Amino acid sequence: MKRIFVSGLVVWMAMSMATAARAEQVTSPDGKTVVTLELVDGQPTWRIDHDGQAVLKRGALGVAVKPRAIGKLAAVKLDRADHHEVVKLPWGKFAAYRNDYHEAAWTLREAGDAGRVLRIVARVYDRGVGVRYEFPEDGGWGSSITLADDATEFCFAEDGTCWSYLQERSPKGPMAISAMAASKGGNPPMTVRNADGLHMAVMEAAIFDIAPFTLVAADSGGACVRATFDESMLAAGGHTSWRVLLIEPEAGGLLTSPVLYCLNPAPPEGITGDWVKPGAAMWDWREWGAKTDDGFTYGLDMPSWRRMIDFAGKRGVAYVVLDAGWYGDEWSKDSDPQTNRDYLLVQPDPNSPKLERRPAPENWKDPIDIPELIQYAKKRNVGIVLYFNDLAADHSPLGETLALYEKWGAAGIKYGFMKAKGQAKVRKTREIIAMCAKHHLICDFHDGPIPPSGDERTYPNYVAREFCHAQSDALRSFGPEDFCKTVFVNMLAGPLDMNNGMFTLKDPAADRPKVFKNIDTTIVAETARVLITYSGLAILPDTAEAYEAKADLFEFIGKLPMTWDQTRIINGKVGEYITTARQAGDAWYIASATNDSGRTLDVKLDFLTPGVTYDVTLYEDAPDAHYKTNREAYQVRHAKAKRGDVIQAKLAPGGGHCMLLTPAR
Repeated sequence: MKRIFVSGLVVWMAMSMATAARAEQVTSPDGKTVVTLELVDGQPTWRIDHDGQAVLKRGALGVAVKPRAIGKLAAVKLDRADHHEVVKLPWGKFAAYRNDYHEAAWTLREAGDAGRVLRIVARVYDRGVGVRYEFPEDGGWGSSITLADDATEFCFAEDGTCWSYLQERSPKGPMAISAMAASKGGNPPMTVRNADGLHMAVMEAAIFDIAPFTLVAADSGGACVRATFDESMLAAGGHTSWRVLLIEPEAGGLLTSPVLYCLNPAPPEGITGDWVKPGAAMWDWREWGAKTDDGFTYGLDMPSWRRMIDFAGKRGVAYVVLDAGWYGDEWSKDSDPQTNRDYLLVQPDPNSPKLERRPAPENWKDPIDIPELIQYAKKRNVGIVLYFNDLAADHSPLGETLALYEKWGAAGIKYGFMKAKGQAKVRKTREIIAMCAKHHLICDFHDGPIPPSGDERTYPNYVAREFCHAQSDALRSFGPEDFCKTVFVNMLAGPLDMNNGMFTLKDPAADRPKVFKNIDTTIVAETARVLITYSGLAILPDTAEAYEAKADLFEFIGKLPMTWDQTRIINGKVGEYITTARQAGDAWYIASATNDSGRTLDVKLDFLTPGVTYDVTLYEDAPDAHYKTNREAYQVRHAKAKRGDVIQAKLAPGGGHCMLLTPAR
């Protein structure tokens, strides 16, 4: 007999079947995924089989509570339900998802007259499973419950290769699951690949109340990890988020899975997504300091912002983001996000991000006027997204600020540097995004946000977050392999703000105070990454002049609608390469990216409409392109294609490849 101590809860795992209650099984709609629920000496457990093979061995389910630990549980009943619906997306990777699952609500009770009731709900999809813990209002919990820790175990049947989220750095891995567990664990998403190519991912869905979980080694050791979270309070009648395992035959299936999205609730009454417009955005922060051939130097000022707006309106870019500084020094509590900055900001040391204020020129001819700028942008069909940080939100009434932005006509906010942790951060994030929805503002969270969890279903205005290392952030840049890991780990959780699309690759750090390192990539890879990276707000880091100088290549980015009828992952291997195809109307947009190695990828066009000939524009690395030595070399050519054709995408080391296919006229 083995004891597993989880905070205030002592879990007894008896491996003798003599003490086991009758096992209950829940099967997916297609019959291939089977979850077995079983009480072992009063401890709830689960096991998952897929295609007749165990993918998770028996492991514990449950949570730890305080001050009185949960005792041994007995089964009261198991209620079953089937669910079948079509969920239409206001924006995203698909126009609609099928939300089909079989559900079991397993009601358990402690012994004795004062025994409390815990309900474990399992939803089983064809290629995924979600479980959560519910605390019935009449279950003897009192008015609230103190959740001390999680007991959910993911005991993998094979010690496969895994990668896990690592904040604003490249994902941790590859390494064996047992090695991940032994090295202080990891964070969801944790992507797993078995020897036979089966892929799985440990995820969390619908993070709205309690603290997000991380993963630590389970006491049973080996390829077994346990969820753990910071202490959280929950009202009686409440429930946890979902603990999720995705199961796919190939890595690409993880990126097109509907499970996380479908585990989230529909929008609350009064919240709609019909006004949300996903799109790309120009951005002042990385452009700052860039010099142009006509003698202009970009700054955090009205002339620079108008240049960006003019280009955005001309090239179909939906937004311009005004980052930190438009309302003042973001680290001063005296800076008011409801007013315009009336002084200059400079960065004296090019190797330090610290900004200093300088007096504005006498008779400042073009002082900052954000309401005027928003109207200027509206005339060009461009939305303005305004940054502010936690300090500003704490020193200026947030509701008033957001109402003012709506009055000005702003399109959204970018929220930075939230200081809260655990449950407080989750609740604060939810409050902000709900308030933004009320005021018709899209929202992008930066600087260590809570994990995406499919919650863009509930709040469609939650369009992106920096749940990754955004390019050139934190005084460093990421490389080709980092990108090819991030899209198969971080991006499983939801839309990212990753800042791809830099076209100035010959020493961009030379004159830009917010670009600290050169970027190892090719210009076609930068173009491809804008499509590959799922986002409702694809923030572009370069200048209008850089994009106009290569207008034939930027054409691909400018035409991206950023919302799709369907998405396919044609090629994919974690950390090595990816090919993504997205359809909008009768057009297909296809992009590939590779790690440090050059390669040729076969792109089979077996998804095109039968009987239709397509015009194909190919945006390619030049034959001598290289992410270290020849970053900006590219070529554009044209071809014809039809269903079933195979196009060979030739990628330089660290490079990319793009295709735009439209029916021939």
